[in-house]
Amino acid sequence: MPPLVYTDPATARLYVDAVTSLSELGRPRFGRPLILANYTDVVPTLTSLEAVEGALDTVESVVADTSGHPRAYMEALLRGSRTVVSVLRDEDRPYRELVQGILEIDHVPIPESEADRLRAELHEGLGLLGYEGRVERQVDAWLEETSLTGDAVIEWGQQILADARRDTELKVLKLPPGEGVDSFTGIRDVHYSGRSQYTGNARGWLHFNIDKAWQRDLFVHVLCHEAYPGHQTFYALWDALYGEGRWPVEAAYYQLNNPTNAVFEGGPEVAMHFLGWDEGDTKEALALRMGLAYMDLGRIAMNNACLACNTGEMTRAEAVDLMVDHFVLRADAERAYEFFTDSLARTNYAQYYYGRRIVNEAFKRFEGSESDRQRFFDLIYRTPHSTSTFVTAVAEASGEPFDPFTYA
Repeated sequence: MPPLVYTDPATARLYVDAVTSLSELGRPRFGRPLILANYTDVVPTLTSLEAVEGALDTVESVVADTSGHPRAYMEALLRGSRTVVSVLRDEDRPYRELVQGILEIDHVPIPESEADRLRAELHEGLGLLGYEGRVERQVDAWLEETSLTGDAVIEWGQQILADARRDTELKVLKLPPGEGVDSFTGIRDVHYSGRSQYTGNARGWLHFNIDKAWQRDLFVHVLCHEAYPGHQTFYALWDALYGEGRWPVEAAYYQLNNPTNAVFEGGPEVAMHFLGWDEGDTKEALALRMGLAYMDLGRIAMNNACLACNTGEMTRAEAVDLMVDHFVLRADAERAYEFFTDSLARTNYAQYYYGRRIVNEAFKRFEGSESDRQRFFDLIYRTPHSTSTFVTAVAEASGEPFDPFTYA
């Protein structure tokens, strides 16, 4: 079956050459490539930013003659690629402008009303779980009683991983033949919490930071995020769809600092909810919801600190104190600061908070029936999307305007 393309075969391959070449050109600056997976056989051949820009010009001229979703998707990706070029040229552009170009997100402070709502949710929920006193006291006692670290994290997670894979196939989608995780291990001395790596042929590995003290229910969320029905699921499915001629060449890779990032992170951020594990009146479901509320409260502070530090409005010490005030453990706050001021992550860090919000708000519109759930899963798993095209698609599929950036 011939490959699917959004432009034409030659232009599609030229665009993948441009983005993979940009990935290599950015390696000295970022310390790692931008491309994390490439399902095509295209290898980078462009050796200068000028050559990449020339290729983008050619692709842009072809995209101008397309229409509908392919045009909107490609226009978003082209803007993202040109923004990365501007970063590598050290052009003096405002931080928020760079985030807008790369993620299609207006990176602004999250309103304090959201933090207040989550504090109230935590206080009520932890009270139902038997923790007494002010919310600060409740959180301290809850974390002390329900946290793991070291090798115990991986040992405890083995059954969760198996359960998540089983329920992904039962409740979300069938995984490609031969799919699996070859390595599920702990790692130390890193600033991230967890990471998945796709190695091809439907296989991958998982690493989790075992220097961290992991609240157990939050770890369930992160494991689902990285594996099932999160990143490993997306990677393997897209590879299979590409091989079947059902995924376009222009989208047959995954790139950091790209307009697809918020959806790619947002889907895994809602992955556990796709399984339904946090639904219902059981103590176990309530505990999982508290893990998410705790995470979301911390993410608000992390997102706001990221913005303030990268615009020169906040010091490291102030950022760490802000996160700690939102119940982030100090060691985690220190790691988060290193992450969102990293030369690569600083312009895509907003993908986590906003990606979760965008996908979660979208999914609410499709939870009414199994047929609606499957329509949503087709939308997010089987269709390439940037932030803007996903927002448009949700509005069209649900039949009403969709603005995930507006708070009640």
